Amino acid sequence: MKKSSVFKPAAMSTLLGMSALMVMGTAYAHEDAPKSMTEDSVTLLQAIELAKTNTGGIPMEAERDVEMGQAFYEIELAGKNGESYYTVINSSTGEVILNSNHRRKHGDDHHDSDDQLENALWLSGLNSGQYQSLEDVVKQAEAELSGKAYSVEIDEHRGNYVYEVKLVTANGRTVETEINAMTVAK
Repeated sequence: MKKSSVFKPAAMSTLLGMSALMVMGTAYAHEDAPKSMTEDSVTLLQAIELAKTNTGGIPMEAERDVEMGQAFYEIELAGKNGESYYTVINSSTGEVILNSNHRRKHGDDHHDSDDQLENALWLSGLNSGQYQSLEDVVKQAEAELSGKAYSVEIDEHRGNYVYEVKLVTANGRTVETEINAMTVAK
């Protein structure tokens, strides 16, 4: 009898501890997400437009981040020859905080060439209609899930490319969806 009375509190403590860890993991998973659809004055799509205007590039990925008490969007773009651009937009004001060309310094030319080739191939696919644009995918996800996107990136799963889009819904929940990057044949 005494064994079970000792076991129950220990088991309960373990369960409570595991539950707390799972809740903490969930909270940290979306710490850069806005708390509501209206928290940011500038939407992800508006920030992408600002980055395109400032670089002339095509958006490849975009995500919301928070550092030093400021929320901002980090946007990676590719130029017409595959060169990489990086733009940071304040999510409250729309101010362009940083605009730079992703050129590596000496010693990493091989990876730079690989990145440039990958970007050029992706742009070729966009131009030929093989891939959907990042903006079209964000609009699709927002319409389907009735939310506002705060992050979108391209990912490859077994040779298939998908856009991973993270959104915040009207009730403040964060959701994630994957949308095939390939255009649907008509």
